[in-house]
Amino acid sequence: MPKKTLSAVGARQGGSRQARSGIHAVGGPVRGRVNLEPIRHQAWEIIDAILTDTNPDGSEIRNQLRRCLNKNRGNPERALLMHLMSLPGRSAPAVID
Repeated sequence: MPKKTLSAVGARQGGSRQARSGIHAVGGPVRGRVNLEPIRHQAWEIIDAILTDTNPDGSEIRNQLRRCLNKNRGNPERALLMHLMSLPGRSAPAVID
């Protein structure tokens, strides 16, 4: 996927794709930070694929994803998670942190 497209999505959302501080590795004592860049990059690729789809049947799904991105600026992995959890047949997780 071209970086130009990914950058365009990031620019539209007004957020940085740099890892947020304060996110720790899961399990065991916290010794360092998790590098979120690979996950963040994958999230942007998925988001970009959804938002650039031109199928009219998916317009509400794209709008829902945009709402999730607006609520989670600078945190595409969380926005994508919240979007996926909002799809029919899913329930939102009790706590995400």
